[in-house]
Amino acid sequence: MSIEWFQLNGKVALVTGAAQGIGQALATALSTAGARLIITDRQAEKLAQTAATLQSQGAEVVSLAADVTQAAGVEGLVRQGLDAYGAIDILVNNAGGSGNVGIDQIDEISDELWAEIIDGNMKSAFLCCRAVTPHMQQRRQGSIINFSSLSAKGAFGPRGTSAARLPYAGAKAGIIGFTTQLAKDLGPSGIRVNAVMPGFILTPPDARVAQRYDDLTAEEQAAMLSGIPLGRPGKPEEVAAVVLFLASEAASYVSGAVIEVGGGR
Repeated sequence: MSIEWFQLNGKVALVTGAAQGIGQALATALSTAGARLIITDRQAEKLAQTAATLQSQGAEVVSLAADVTQAAGVEGLVRQGLDAYGAIDILVNNAGGSGNVGIDQIDEISDELWAEIIDGNMKSAFLCCRAVTPHMQQRRQGSIINFSSLSAKGAFGPRGTSAARLPYAGAKAGIIGFTTQLAKDLGPSGIRVNAVMPGFILTPPDARVAQRYDDLTAEEQAAMLSGIPLGRPGKPEEVAAVVLFLASEAASYVSGAVIEVGGGR
């Protein structure tokens, strides 16, 4: 194996949830490896800032603010990317999250909140995969990377940096089944489908996870770290490195896998 296996020169990568945090780190890593980018997020202003930063670093970027829980927005995003580049080789379904409302008990979860979290994590991945796979099937190649979370295994005790953790855990567990089945369905077309399962990743200060972590007491922060064998939070760049591997030819025989990035938790 040579270093060229990890290069993405000539490839086009679509990254959702790319305005900040892990998504921004993903876009940076993929572009550094040579990929041209299509990035999207609902946060239009932050997305524009990310696009400008990437372009200042020499990246080729198509940026479009969109709600990836809506089919029309996803189809427009994919169409614009294909118009710009003529191909989409890599899809990274990073959009999602546990919402903004801290809730512990099932009887406190409204129908609307449940739908918001499930749609943001699962429906978005489904819609993006549905929009991109026909193009990948025509070319008989492609790499799809979905985002699960160690929250899929559940957590006992305080919520930590999660908000509505029950629907979030359900959605991220669903991503695992979605990924493993889609990998089997698309394998004969030469398309690989994998997932990453991050644990506690401490994002930059302007992102929600960092803000929630800062709001915890010193004791609560210590309790979160005590469950991580490596003894520290992960970095967005450490998640991006795994995604880069899965997107590249170095992972050419890896499909249907779920890779934990959780410090041994």
